[in-house]
Amino acid sequence: MLRSLFFIGLSACLSVVVQAQPIKLVGSDLVVGSIDVELQKFAKENELKLSFELKGSRLGMEELNKPGGADLGLLVFGNEDSKPGPEFRQLCIGYFTAVVAVPKSLEFSQATFNQLAGIYGARELSDIRRWEQLGVTGSQAQRSILTVATGRRGGLALDIFRYGVMQKPDLKPTVTLLDNATAAAARVNSDEGGMVLLPSPFGLNANLKVLLVSKTERGVAYGPTPENLHSGDYPLRLPVYLVFRKSDTKRLNFVIRHLLADETNPVLAQAGIIPLPVQARNQLVFELETQ
Repeated sequence: MLRSLFFIGLSACLSVVVQAQPIKLVGSDLVVGSIDVELQKFAKENELKLSFELKGSRLGMEELNKPGGADLGLLVFGNEDSKPGPEFRQLCIGYFTAVVAVPKSLEFSQATFNQLAGIYGARELSDIRRWEQLGVTGSQAQRSILTVATGRRGGLALDIFRYGVMQKPDLKPTVTLLDNATAAAARVNSDEGGMVLLPSPFGLNANLKVLLVSKTERGVAYGPTPENLHSGDYPLRLPVYLVFRKSDTKRLNFVIRHLLADETNPVLAQAGIIPLPVQARNQLVFELETQ
């Protein structure tokens, strides 16, 4: 009994020592003002020494690779970016995405990549300018499609769309780019029958609806739910990873579990990140606890 109590006490002391060690978080500047604020609060409540350097994923990976550098990265990777080496572990905690919305009054609910490219792209195989070209009938059929998108200052949605949907990443000159997602959504909230590209389905204007999207004409169209994003059924996604050294797993476990917790989901959403489905998050927590 005394032996058991000794090891329990020793484990608790080690836990406090591990948590007291400084932790440096680096990564995407897109989470500034949301996740960093939450983690600062979390660190204060739990007496953690946590610092931040959120200047971009590429710089973040460079810091992680430095001897004695950063401990934890919140990163996204482009096709040409250097990926973590075998000494690192990557945990996907959610997804940046791009969603396409139209007025609820419009009798149009799903679109293919080819259709969306023809609406927004300047150099695509198809050129779609009026609703009738999408099969819309009635009074709106002859109207031009007002095209709006959230620009780069509003997140990654525009680039996810341009490089995921379009053959050539050039937008038509008629596309209106707005930095604020709320302003972009409001621009098509009228009788003009517009279409808007947004970084998230969260907080969508009540008069708008999100389109289901399919890669091909014969493919099944899916919406941007956490389940569809995680399975890859909704194709417009960019994973957000926590990256850390495998040898630091136990030391960082406390912070990682907080980022995967239910109560942190609203903070991820504020940063434009769609969290993992609850089952996937629970599985990651289980794996962390059993390693």
